[in-house]
Amino acid sequence: MAQTWSCSHADWTLLKKESSLMPHKFTLQDMDNKIRTAQYAVRGAVPARAGELQAKLKAGEKLPFDRLVFCNIGNPHAVGQKPITFYRQVAAAVTDPSLLTAGIYPEDVKKRATEYLAATNNAGSGAYTDSSGLLLVRQQVAEFLLRRDGFPSEPKDIYLTTGASEGVKRAISALIKDERCGMLIPRPQYPLYSAALTMVGGRIVYYDMFEEKGWKTTYEELNQAANDAFTDGIKLRAMTVINPGNPVGAVLDREDVVMLINFATEQKLVILADEVYQENVYREGKQFHSFKKVLRELQKDDPVAYKDTQLISFHSTSKGIIGECGQRGGYMEYVGFSDQVLTQFTKMAATSLSSNTLGQIFVGLMVNPPKPGDPSHELFEKETSAIFQGLTRRALRMTEALNKVPGISSQPIDGAMYAFPSVQLPKKAIEEAKQKEQEPDGLWCLQLLEKTGIVTVPGSGFGQKEGSFHFRTTILPPDELLEEVITKLTTFQEDFMKTYGGGGY
Repeated sequence: MAQTWSCSHADWTLLKKESSLMPHKFTLQDMDNKIRTAQYAVRGAVPARAGELQAKLKAGEKLPFDRLVFCNIGNPHAVGQKPITFYRQVAAAVTDPSLLTAGIYPEDVKKRATEYLAATNNAGSGAYTDSSGLLLVRQQVAEFLLRRDGFPSEPKDIYLTTGASEGVKRAISALIKDERCGMLIPRPQYPLYSAALTMVGGRIVYYDMFEEKGWKTTYEELNQAANDAFTDGIKLRAMTVINPGNPVGAVLDREDVVMLINFATEQKLVILADEVYQENVYREGKQFHSFKKVLRELQKDDPVAYKDTQLISFHSTSKGIIGECGQRGGYMEYVGFSDQVLTQFTKMAATSLSSNTLGQIFVGLMVNPPKPGDPSHELFEKETSAIFQGLTRRALRMTEALNKVPGISSQPIDGAMYAFPSVQLPKKAIEEAKQKEQEPDGLWCLQLLEKTGIVTVPGSGFGQKEGSFHFRTTILPPDELLEEVITKLTTFQEDFMKTYGGGGY
C-alpha cells in the first residue's frame, strides 16, 4: 500500500525557506575550485578557437586558409601517419575471431590473436580484465623491460592503464596525502602534471630546464627548488622527469639521469619517469637511458645507498613509432614499493574495473613485435623504418627552418615529437596582449591560427622563464604539409614583425 506524507503549514513554510537558500541548479560556482583552476593548454584557447574555425570551413565560409593543420598535439594518425599492418590485423582478429579462419592473415597474426583471445578466457576484447590488466600482456611488458634494460621485472609490479595519463593521475592521487604535499615538476612541462596535481589539491614546485643548456636542469636548480619548497612549508613527495622531453624535445644523457636519481634519493622523493617517447630519439650520438636501467646499475654498484630509491615509470601506445593514440594503451611499472603499497594501488585500479582491453593488447603488440623470420616481420620493418626515418627527417628540417625565421630560435629537436622554439615579441605586441588579458605568446598563436590555419600551443601553457615566449609545434605533418607549415609560419612571422615593429624587444 502506498505511503502518504503530510506536513503542517509551519513545516511547509520552513521547508520553502530552507529550499530558497539552495541553488536551483548546479553552476560553475558550485564546482570544486581545484577543478576550475586547473589548466590544460594542449586543449586550451587556441585549439578551442580552431574548433570554431573548423566548423566555419565545413559550413563553406571563406577563410584565409582552406584547411587547418593540427600541430598542437602529438596525434600521429590525425595528420596522416598510417597504422602498422601487423598491429591492426591482430586487433581486427581479436575483435572479430571469425577472421582467423578467413584465410586472409599470416600465421603469426593468427597465432598472436589466438594467444590474446585465450588470455581473456576467449571472452574477447568486449570483456573486462583483471584490474591490473591481462597477465599475458604484463608478462610481455616484463620481458620487454628485461631486453631493454638487462634487469628483470615482475608482472606483479606492472599495471596496464588507459594511456600513460591514467597512470600518472593515479600515482599523483596516491602520493599527495594532503594540501601540504607537493611535487617537483620541470618547467617547461607537459601540463598533465600541473593539472593533475592541482585537481588533487597538491602543491606545484617547479624546477627550471635551461634553454641555453639544451633544455637540461642542474643539481643546483633542483636543490634551490627543494629549499624554497621547504621554506614555504611544502612537503615534497615526488619528482617528475620527462625523457625524451615534452615539450622541449631534449634527450637526457646518462649523467643527467644519474644526477636526477641521486637528487631524488637524497631528498627521499619518488621519481615519476615519463618515458613515453623512448623510441623517439633522432639525433646521432644520442640514445635513450631508462631510469630503471640506470637505477639498477647504481644499485648494483652501491646497494646500500640506493636501497630505498623508488621509481614509477610510464609508457604508452600513443607515441613512439606505433602512434595509436585512440587505442588508449599504456603501462606503469613500480620499482621499490612494498606489497602493501601495491595492494593499495591495485585497489585504486579496481575502481575503474580495468583499462581498455583492446588497448592492453596494443601494449602487448608494442612491446613484442614480429621477430626476424616471422611472416609479418619484413612488412613490419618496412613500415616502422619509414615512420622513424620520416620523423628523423622532419626533426632535422624543422630545427633548420625555425632557426631561419626572423625572431624565432629553436634548440635541436633530439627526440619526442615537438619543437619548443623561442619567439621574440615586440613591446607593442606584448602591450596589446595585456590589454586583451592574454598571454603574449597566446596572442601570437591565436593570430597564427587566424591567418594560416596552423594550430600550435603557447609556451605559457607549459611554463617558461619570465620574460621569454615560446610555442610548441609537432613535427608530425608529412613532408609536403610540413613544408607548407614552414612557409606559412615564416610569412606570418615576417608580417607580424612588420605590424608590431621589429625592434625594441
